[in-house]
Amino acid sequence: MTTFKWIINESKLPWLKLDIEFPYQEMLKEAQALKNEFVAHRPIERNAGYRHKGWHSLCLHGISSKQTEHYTHYGYSSNEETPYIWTEIADACPISVKWLKNIYPCDEYYRVRFLLLEPRGMIAPHRDMDEHKLSPVNIALSHPKKCYFKMLDHGIIPFSEGDAFMLDVANKHAYINKSNQDRYHMIIHGNYKSNKHWKELIENSYKKNGIK
Repeated sequence: MTTFKWIINESKLPWLKLDIEFPYQEMLKEAQALKNEFVAHRPIERNAGYRHKGWHSLCLHGISSKQTEHYTHYGYSSNEETPYIWTEIADACPISVKWLKNIYPCDEYYRVRFLLLEPRGMIAPHRDMDEHKLSPVNIALSHPKKCYFKMLDHGIIPFSEGDAFMLDVANKHAYINKSNQDRYHMIIHGNYKSNKHWKELIENSYKKNGIK
């Protein structure tokens, strides 16, 4: 039964490509203009001891632009109590903000981050949560050739620039940029509550991908 809740919580899909468009070229230019503001993201993977290489982030919506990690890292116990705001970089990203506020079907934003992986950079294998379900939305503002987003037991996520995927990040995953170009993505976390447009997007995307 392909209802919204079943797709998200019970389908066991490792990823779902979303049937949504966004002005990725303009959003990319906004992210690139802020490159010097990015901070190292999780330079040491907690509870693992290994290091990522060349991975940087910047919050468009969050506690502040440079506080890019999970809310527990800053002493909060839930998204609801975390004081998220449109950060100080929002004015420099009018196209991204307009798309998020007016087009993307989310009721309440938590973290919205630009993620940069430098040439020859690597995101070491890790898991972001314990519960298996489709959760964050990862959209490719750029995706050079020789960039590989791998998920254990499921292979390479077929990203191209301009694609948006909802991911099950309870699966161990890793990323390597073998190109000589920066790779920019955006990751969106939010509360969709009873947003009917979000539900329609998920169900329509599932059907369009021909998943059975």
